[in-house]
Amino acid sequence: MKMVSIPRDTRVQLASDTTGSKEKINAAFAKGGKDETIETVEQFLHIPIDKYATVDFDGFKDVIDEVGGIDIDVPFDFNEKSDVKKSKKIYFKKGNMHLNGEEALAYARMRKQDPRGDFGRNDRQKQILRAMIDQMAKPNNIANVDNIAKEVSDHHITTNFRITEGLALQQIYSGFKGDDTETLSIKGSDLYLGPNRTYYFEPDPTNLANVQNELRTHLKLPAESSTETDSQTNPSSGETGTSDTPNSSTSTPGQ
Repeated sequence: MKMVSIPRDTRVQLASDTTGSKEKINAAFAKGGKDETIETVEQFLHIPIDKYATVDFDGFKDVIDEVGGIDIDVPFDFNEKSDVKKSKKIYFKKGNMHLNGEEALAYARMRKQDPRGDFGRNDRQKQILRAMIDQMAKPNNIANVDNIAKEVSDHHITTNFRITEGLALQQIYSGFKGDDTETLSIKGSDLYLGPNRTYYFEPDPTNLANVQNELRTHLKLPAESSTETDSQTNPSSGETGTSDTPNSSTSTPGQ
């Protein structure tokens, strides 16, 4: 399994845009919901997206609580406000911790205390995904997967996955562990545009083309030529700005 995620400030052309201008990719959901987001990601990564799931904060917490919490190796000490009660702080200590849903959400959301900012937060979100895979693979959760899916999806998750499809995937990936996932990194640089110096993450075209072709190969789709890739990933926008330190990230658009 390959995992790739997209920094929320990634500068892209939205699928519905006809002017050639670019925006942050997290504007896609605000402008057109899941359909605009799916089409924009398909256009950005050059792969088809057949299945999707949108999860709100309560759904995120419910999934983790339903599987019995997750084990996380915390990289450094920090604290973050609880989403349940703003006056409540949740404290994280470097080392192994077992987190419930409320704690895991705080762990995933913290950004300002991380020396790497949004990129550090992205790595913590990847940790959570891997930990959830490991927890779901435990025998008691495998036996209860249909009840877990129904309990959570009835309230907080929107998806085109049917429960029967989820059960089939569970059979296919029986014994699969979080460490079995391969993460692909989208590399790029910081870019500031306009009179207000709005921040964007500008993907490196060569790296992005490599990620696109690696995903296409994994999905048994034909690789694209460099000419095809360049023409689709670098439409002119007529904007100018300044570029700073190179970065790489594997985060998801969102909070």
